[in-house]
Amino acid sequence: MLRKFDVASMSADEITAADLPRMVADAAACEPDRIAVAHGMDTTTYARLHDEVVKLDAAMGILLGQASLVPIALATVFPALADSARGDLRNVLDALVIDLVDCVAPAPLSAAG
Repeated sequence: MLRKFDVASMSADEITAADLPRMVADAAACEPDRIAVAHGMDTTTYARLHDEVVKLDAAMGILLGQASLVPIALATVFPALADSARGDLRNVLDALVIDLVDCVAPAPLSAAG
């Protein structure tokens, strides 16, 4: 699959919240039905998460900024995340970043071919 976002040389620790909308878009383009997030018994795909980010960006992107789009979109898809004081949103974001790196980073080429 074509992976447009160059995260091959980045670790999950180097990715910022501002990088997430583009990474979600790239994941939705190459693997739209892949589960992006699981929270409790609910899941959402990259396609649905991307749709939420796009809608939020169109409605309030200039006011929110790129760094807020994915966290707020996640809270829209999973309203319980917005209500949690236990750090659930942070945990979900951490898991999302790890999966995004796996999804949109090109696999390293084997030296053996």
